[in-house]
Amino acid sequence: MSIANGRKSRAGRSKTSCLLLAAVCLFASAIMVVPGRTGEPRGSVDWVAGYVEGVGSGTAVPSGSRPVDRLKSVRVAEVMAQRALAETIHGVRVDGATRISDAVKRYVLESRVHGLVRGARKVKEEVTWDGKTPFATVTLRVCLVQDIPECRGSVTLMGILPVEDRQEPSFVPAVYYEPGPGDEIHSPAAARTEEREAAYDSSRPVTGLVLDLGTMRHERELFPVVATFGEKEKLETVYSAKKVQPEVIRTHGVARYADSVDQAKGNPRLGDNPLVVPVAEVTRENLLVVWTSGARAIRETTRYGNDYLAEAKVVIAGR
Repeated sequence: MSIANGRKSRAGRSKTSCLLLAAVCLFASAIMVVPGRTGEPRGSVDWVAGYVEGVGSGTAVPSGSRPVDRLKSVRVAEVMAQRALAETIHGVRVDGATRISDAVKRYVLESRVHGLVRGARKVKEEVTWDGKTPFATVTLRVCLVQDIPECRGSVTLMGILPVEDRQEPSFVPAVYYEPGPGDEIHSPAAARTEEREAAYDSSRPVTGLVLDLGTMRHERELFPVVATFGEKEKLETVYSAKKVQPEVIRTHGVARYADSVDQAKGNPRLGDNPLVVPVAEVTRENLLVVWTSGARAIRETTRYGNDYLAEAKVVIAGR
């Protein structure tokens, strides 16, 4: 390329940049966010209903055309809702060691998250007027999994994660629990807590699992892990994503959440005879530890072709 051509190319790029900057400035002068009136963007995760939500608000400088001003205010509200949605999604906990922001860096998922946010479902749009000035509020949602009626066929948060290639954190026990000589041993923390027995109708096949947290706190996550203490008080895994086929995880997740045991029993996927297993403790890595009696009940009721764990018919109950 000649020096003259190079100068023309740089001049062209400079002209284009100036035009883009002018367009952005013009757009910015036409729309605005007014925190005092419309509020800051906000996001939240509803683990029970199964979605991430972003709410954004905005307004527009009156131009003399109400339809145009309305569209501008709605557009800026959508942009702010997308921002809130993206920030909230990045903070969703994947497991005891990882959040979506970490997974994005590890698996190069930023474009997928961006596409997920851009394709979010609008569930509410409201525009009010103060004289000639519009104030819009927009609510956007992204589903966690596909088994919710309004989410079927849509791209979900679980759907963009590399489920097949995902490795469990190092603190998740590689050994899976099997009833044996050590299954009467409980963890030291659980030993200080009065043991509660698992509950179900033993005359019929178990149709699902409810993990009862009681009053314990557990940070809700996409890939929860259930463990117990086996021989020599070593943790052994009872249930994790490894028990579930990737397609089942994408559709139903590894586990769903409920605020109470009664609410959990209302989940139709659990059937009419769910096994309710009390949680003995929650570790600092966010593992759910059950008494060995509960682990034994899970293991015994999933034998002989009745593997409800493989179908992710699991609900974690508690606030």
